[in-house]
Amino acid sequence: MIAKSLSLPLAFVLFTGTATAKPLEDEKLVTKTYDVSRVLSEMSKGQKAPDTDALLKVLFDAIPQLRPGELDADGPRIIEREGGQLEIRVSAELHTEVKDLITALERLHDLTIEVKTEIIELDVAAFEKYQKALPKANRGKAGSPVVFVTGEGFEENRPDAAEQKALEDANKILKSGRVVQTSSGRFANGRESTFAARLTVSNYNNDGGNAETAQFIKEGFKLIGLPVASADRRTMRLKLTEQSVAFVRTKRAAVGELAGRPIVGQAPETEDLGATGSTFVTDEGAAVFRLAYAPKDKVWVAVVKPKIFVQAEDGDPK
Repeated sequence: MIAKSLSLPLAFVLFTGTATAKPLEDEKLVTKTYDVSRVLSEMSKGQKAPDTDALLKVLFDAIPQLRPGELDADGPRIIEREGGQLEIRVSAELHTEVKDLITALERLHDLTIEVKTEIIELDVAAFEKYQKALPKANRGKAGSPVVFVTGEGFEENRPDAAEQKALEDANKILKSGRVVQTSSGRFANGRESTFAARLTVSNYNNDGGNAETAQFIKEGFKLIGLPVASADRRTMRLKLTEQSVAFVRTKRAAVGELAGRPIVGQAPETEDLGATGSTFVTDEGAAVFRLAYAPKDKVWVAVVKPKIFVQAEDGDPK
């Protein structure tokens, strides 16, 4: 069972991006009242009182179209009521999303997500060939580090013969790569976790410095994941963020003299790498994420395979 200290506000806030709420032009707005007392109860564990503001931020971040305009403007509106109720005025279509999200929030504590992550190394030419072989319907969005996903609707819209052949060809290319490492773990639903990491630690010293004080840098990648299962537990929102550091060079400069000898100070110069990609993945499906970090003339991709576990009363998944 997920620990009672699960921090829901943090989890969903991390779904934010640069999305902008689109106006609901020519759409009839409908007002409905939602009982969110159970969600507030879960969110307030370990706190003095329920935090409705945190829940509102969750809603606005996950569904940007909910964001209200000016107080005197017509459009989406949320009114906080007594007894853990929210009165929400949006289109009927958005009400479906609101209901699903609130239901998913209520069920966060019932689930865990098992994730297997493989880091695969390909030559640049092989990766480009892999991208071209992927079926268009399952490719990631332009500019996103998410290259491929078996996402929402994949099961209902199975690829045709040509697409299936393309998918098989792409998988052959991927399997021909070198597996750098395999990571697996079971993570809390709705909580940000490290799915995979590989950071090499290197020491360095400065002339005249305190040799007993360790100075070091870390170079490599870290892949952070945030999985949130849907209300029907068939798919999940998956946010992947790369936090990587690459060594660039060592800067050296004279900082003084000691006994007639120059003291040379040195400091490693590093570069932060990484990007964020969000997508929907089917339960036991896969998402392929291209890492910005990789050895020279190579490409590293993370193949992330999540699986939803429903906790039974005895604590065993079923």
